[in-house]
Amino acid sequence: MSETSRGACVLLSFFVVAAVARGQTPETVVATVNGVPITQQQVDETIAARIYPLQQQLYAIRRAALENLIVSRLLETEAKASGVSVDEVRRQLTQGEINVTRAQVEEAFTQNASFFASMSPDEARERLRLDLENQARMKHYRAGLERLKQKWAIAVRLAEPAFALSLDDGASPARGALKPAVTIVEFSDFECRFCRDVQATLKQVLESYGKDVRLVFKHLPLEGHRNAVPAARAAYCAGEQDRFWQFHDALFASGSLSPAVFDQVATDLGLGLTRFNACLSSEQSRAAVVRDVETARSFRIDSTPSFLVNGKLLKGALSFAEFQKIIERELNQTSLQN
Repeated sequence: MSETSRGACVLLSFFVVAAVARGQTPETVVATVNGVPITQQQVDETIAARIYPLQQQLYAIRRAALENLIVSRLLETEAKASGVSVDEVRRQLTQGEINVTRAQVEEAFTQNASFFASMSPDEARERLRLDLENQARMKHYRAGLERLKQKWAIAVRLAEPAFALSLDDGASPARGALKPAVTIVEFSDFECRFCRDVQATLKQVLESYGKDVRLVFKHLPLEGHRNAVPAARAAYCAGEQDRFWQFHDALFASGSLSPAVFDQVATDLGLGLTRFNACLSSEQSRAAVVRDVETARSFRIDSTPSFLVNGKLLKGALSFAEFQKIIERELNQTSLQN
């Protein structure tokens, strides 16, 4: 990164944090030109892809600090209720069965022998035994904290950052509600097994929330997946003949990806093969995939599957229960706003 770019990022970060500190909202008028207002939202929309990663970093810092404060308050509340000190509560949370076997110590010693070259084997084994016992105590401690979180009322209202612009631009394939309360933008790779695995979950989401949820698909073929880019271009070309989703489903259902598979799927779907094959090698199909990849990069999305749910970034093959929790939260927020 050049000094100019680095300086711009620092300056941008300052303005984002300063705006938050002043309590400005998207509707805040930050300037007028001949009496015509310019809102903060209009400004943010011009630099949305640059702001979003900074907002994510700020959220992560705040979320970690909030978790520390929640744990401190939990320990203080439990200590007061039990009539003991906070240190005693911490000690109690670490209590539980700890059974580190000789076999576990030997396995750890074998795996890490090179790190203990300057130490006697007996001393190394004793250090490893203590480390394994401490790990067990930390496991008890974390489990104890989870019990306290269930025991005492906790409500977290720290808002996650949301991307300012809609990515449902009409150019990307989409299905579901036409006027959605929740928009899920999926970044996917046809050669990614986790992307394949999550398809059944996404189908269940649309079946359960068809009137409220819209799914938008964007290509993110990963390096190392040699058939991912050709598959993405083939799916785009099927979309040019209004068969994207059928082609999409067939590719994820296929055990392998190759030009022969693309031709067979195209034939099965009744596509015009001359038009389809011409599209495969066209600049149009290449540019469409590159456009999606660049969109992903602007959000620092580099893994699949990744999702933007109403602008909030989630990574990995989420379960239906996880999607359901997020969708219900978004629907509740929408109802409160209305």
